[in-house]
Amino acid sequence: MRRRSVLGAGLGAAALPLAGASAQQRFAGREVVATAFGGPSQDMLQRMVFDRVQRETGARGTQTPLLSANAFARMRAEAQAPQIDLFMFSGGQHVQAKADGLTQPLPAQPHFANVPANLKDPEGHWIAWGLVTEGILYRPDKVPNPPKSYRDFFRPEFAGHIAFPHITNGYGTDFLVMLARAHGGSETNIGPGFDALRRIAPRANIFRSAAEVQTLFASGDIWIMPYDGASAMRSTNMGIPVAYAVPEEGAPYVLLVGCVARRSRNADIAAAILNGHLEPEVQAAIAKDVGWAPVNTATQLPTDVAPFMAPTDKLAHLDRDVINASRAAWTDRFNREISR
Repeated sequence: MRRRSVLGAGLGAAALPLAGASAQQRFAGREVVATAFGGPSQDMLQRMVFDRVQRETGARGTQTPLLSANAFARMRAEAQAPQIDLFMFSGGQHVQAKADGLTQPLPAQPHFANVPANLKDPEGHWIAWGLVTEGILYRPDKVPNPPKSYRDFFRPEFAGHIAFPHITNGYGTDFLVMLARAHGGSETNIGPGFDALRRIAPRANIFRSAAEVQTLFASGDIWIMPYDGASAMRSTNMGIPVAYAVPEEGAPYVLLVGCVARRSRNADIAAAILNGHLEPEVQAAIAKDVGWAPVNTATQLPTDVAPFMAPTDKLAHLDRDVINASRAAWTDRFNREISR
């Protein structure tokens, strides 16, 4: 997406306030290494968080971009002598990492208290610092009565104007689950979801990649689809009118999580860096420039950003263990019954 900077002259000065002069250089001569998601978010976080921590505490922080699956593989491989201290995950690997004894508790930090309990580990082994929130995207110029539920995909006026992602796209899987829930099913009773998809699919556009979202909406033929709020914001920034609705069933989401390798000796620095990620100013900047929703409930989002983010009390918590275990069978069924 096109980056729109909110880093005014005062923002850098306001970010990451530490505990006064006594905190100066408390980590002098030490270095922390973290994984990153790459792209604009890595540059922003280096400037707003890692560089700031270095100025304030003397600890040098560096980031190495790694996909979550690759990062988890490296965490396992280096368990006895970690070369990376702080791991950022977006695919649920933090749960397995803790279960496998690969993480350690994070020292408490001021902003950790503002993260809802369901978005952090009760024993302190991981904490979320961002969200990718899903929901319903629609063309407000074509849809005067905004959708409120996944059941609204069956409104007669939407026939022939629906798109939804293939099940090999994670959002397509989540759409299937939310349709099941909206029609009395669940992750363990997915039949109602497939029944619903069969009703939608004959006159719908089934797509696979995020790059198609703007193209589909720009065509004028697609008025509604399930996807993430960040894509709606990107489309709007490109001049395509796309709005985002949080369904009454809740918004599925992807967690952006930080956790520390068990044998790392830099958990104190890593915790300070995660606290920096949770600064309200940083959370707002990430939301505006990257499209990831805040988890710090004290964050005030700009008025042009808030409509594209689901608040933390409107999230739908999906059973990812059941979904992952069922993925192969669901994909096979999707290809037989839904895909064309």
